[in-house]
Amino acid sequence: MRKTPRLPSQVKGFFSTIPVLILLDGCAPPPYQPVLPPAYMQEFKPADLDSASEPKPALPEDQKPSSPKPEALEFNLNQVIHTALKADPVIKSAFENITQAEADLLTAGLLPNPNMSVSGSLMQLDRTFTVNRQGGPPQFDAGISMPIDWFLFGKRAAAIASGQHGVDVATADFANTVRLRIASAIAAYYSVLEAQAMLKLAQENNDNLTKMERIIINRVALGGVGTIEADRIRLSIFSSHRDVHARELELNAVLNQLRTLLGIVENVPIQVKGSLEVAEPATPLEIDKAFKLAEENRPDLLSLRRQLDKANADISLEESKAYPQVVPKIGYTRQFQQQAIGFPDANSWGAGVDIVVPLFDRNQGNIARAKSVLIQSRSNLQAQLTTLRGEIDQAVNAFASAHQIMVYDDPGQLDAAINVRDKINQAYELGGKTLIEVLDAQRVFLETYRLHITSRSNYWHSLYQLNAVIGKEVLR
Repeated sequence: MRKTPRLPSQVKGFFSTIPVLILLDGCAPPPYQPVLPPAYMQEFKPADLDSASEPKPALPEDQKPSSPKPEALEFNLNQVIHTALKADPVIKSAFENITQAEADLLTAGLLPNPNMSVSGSLMQLDRTFTVNRQGGPPQFDAGISMPIDWFLFGKRAAAIASGQHGVDVATADFANTVRLRIASAIAAYYSVLEAQAMLKLAQENNDNLTKMERIIINRVALGGVGTIEADRIRLSIFSSHRDVHARELELNAVLNQLRTLLGIVENVPIQVKGSLEVAEPATPLEIDKAFKLAEENRPDLLSLRRQLDKANADISLEESKAYPQVVPKIGYTRQFQQQAIGFPDANSWGAGVDIVVPLFDRNQGNIARAKSVLIQSRSNLQAQLTTLRGEIDQAVNAFASAHQIMVYDDPGQLDAAINVRDKINQAYELGGKTLIEVLDAQRVFLETYRLHITSRSNYWHSLYQLNAVIGKEVLR
């Protein structure tokens, strides 16, 4: 029985070249640290949060407490921002875009795999080869090949550069998602504070009218006034009841909006703690200064600029792909001649190179597409700058108007309305004023107080809206 021929030791030396090929220029690019955009609300400190006020995970049905009224959750502004960021699935999705871009960068930096081939040829088929009946001789071939055009023409370097810009774009998009989420959370927070203040005012107005009703009923019983005044005060109380119910519905609506932002699905009451009062009003900004700050800090603009860089890198990448594929190869051959033709078995080697000639396909379509993307990116950036100018103009004027009303128009009006209301009420109790005058003073007080609440709410809304439009906490 003929022994199966063994491969000589030269084959082991041949295959020892594989690690050398793998180590060429590294298997992956060095870790890339993306350029982080400016952080919006960078003064926000999650460490200041009271974790006891954060919503707790839902318990199983058999472990839930028997108390029918769950404890309300309270949130200050920092807690609202922190909880909204943790609960937002859109933010989690945007973060995965960074992970995917980093994965694309990793793929771009990997070396192509070497191609190994092993084959046998000129093997006997219908008869045995001998010296008298020669054939073949049978031979064993082993070869290895690996593309090198990624190194010769900079294809790998161009792919890595494009991947790095992709990571930068995803990072800026993520920062913009965070900016928008923070702006929505802050707006919802101050809407709840405004609705709470309006409800409290409506309840106080209802209490005042109820007290006035008791005074009138006593005066009617004593014959001091007619029953028509009792009817008038009841009509005012009915209107006040409707106002209280309307304010309760408004508060419930903004609380549900805030509940959605906080990601709370359990039937747990929530409250916000804070104040609409302004200790030191911020100085309004000029439009040109605000626009310049927005150009420097808005992450969506930064993303568009990085898209321009990526588009240029993609053009270089596609142009590098137009270069031919170059695949050098080296092989080993063992010829089994002793039995087939009577000569000693022989070892040999060979080398060659395969080149794909770019005669027809020179990647013209992808190059043209990459250039079109560059033009498109420039247009998108210009359109966003135009839109930003309008946003800045509106936000700056809105804050200036709110600042004007609060600083120059509002002071003193509330105190004057309170004084007028109290004096007329006292005069009415002494019989010196009519009910019409009392109700008119109460109406003026109510409208003035509502304007007082609205002016401060508009101040905070416009301040944080301007910060969000700029992309940086400029005003405080």
